[in-house]
Amino acid sequence: MAAAFTTDKARRRGLLGVLLLLVTTLFWGGGFVAQLWGANHLGPAAVICFRSVLAVLFLLGVQAVRRRNGFTRRTWVYGSICGVSLFVPMYAQQHAFDLGVTPGVCAFLTANYILLVPVIGAFIGRRASWVEWAALVPALVGTYFICVTGGESFAVGLGELWSLACAALFAVEILVVDRFAPGIDTIAFSAVSFAVCALCALPFMFFMAESAQVTWANVSAAFPSLLYLGLGSSGVGYTLQNVAQGMGTPPAPAAIVMSLESVFGVLFGWMFCQEVLSGRCLGGCLLVFVAVLAVALAPLCLSRKGEC
Repeated sequence: MAAAFTTDKARRRGLLGVLLLLVTTLFWGGGFVAQLWGANHLGPAAVICFRSVLAVLFLLGVQAVRRRNGFTRRTWVYGSICGVSLFVPMYAQQHAFDLGVTPGVCAFLTANYILLVPVIGAFIGRRASWVEWAALVPALVGTYFICVTGGESFAVGLGELWSLACAALFAVEILVVDRFAPGIDTIAFSAVSFAVCALCALPFMFFMAESAQVTWANVSAAFPSLLYLGLGSSGVGYTLQNVAQGMGTPPAPAAIVMSLESVFGVLFGWMFCQEVLSGRCLGGCLLVFVAVLAVALAPLCLSRKGEC
């Protein structure tokens, strides 16, 4: 009886964890639209700086409610390293919107980071399964359909290229976090990461060409988007992810749910930005999504068969 009760409790916690991750992907999917709206008023560095500051304030509030400190020397050092590795892909992604990429296309191109993790990991001793390598084929074909315009000419937009660069840089960031995050208070770790991310954005925000855009009128106009990105996408999203996976949500279902971020990115782009994707582009999105699901399911399927 006790064992059955424990099993039922674990299942309920697992289900709650999956639901929390679903809410997380909703916030992240909506973030692509908010990034586009923010780019209408501010440059990439300003959007990143303001959203990161709001995220830090939110996470410090969460930490105060928890009545925990967690800001150890390791937290500051490792969080700073991860903050730098987070700023670079965030800047590439935000810059892609300045170059005309749409939320849906950016969402699906960014999803390639799940596929690039095993490729980059292979160079640092992380062994990838055959499923992960095979998934690169539909991912590359899908990316071609998304990026390359139809017709006789071979052309890829700069926005798509920056989105792909963002995916590669996010893959590096994931490996960096995997190296430094374990054993550290996750909320404090995230707060330090976002604080460093904001500091990295400052030179680009005030000393580069986009400094002319940093006006009270532009910040006020972009504030709703910044509020969503800071509190929702960064603050709530990261917090719920940490809580869900801390509840014992299995990695494979967690990865599957989080990969839905790209689907919600397209959905919100259609709802709020009147984004219309061609049949060619939708087919490419489907191929990328299938590849992402294959990689997400691989650990569960291979563990059942006793493979590696």
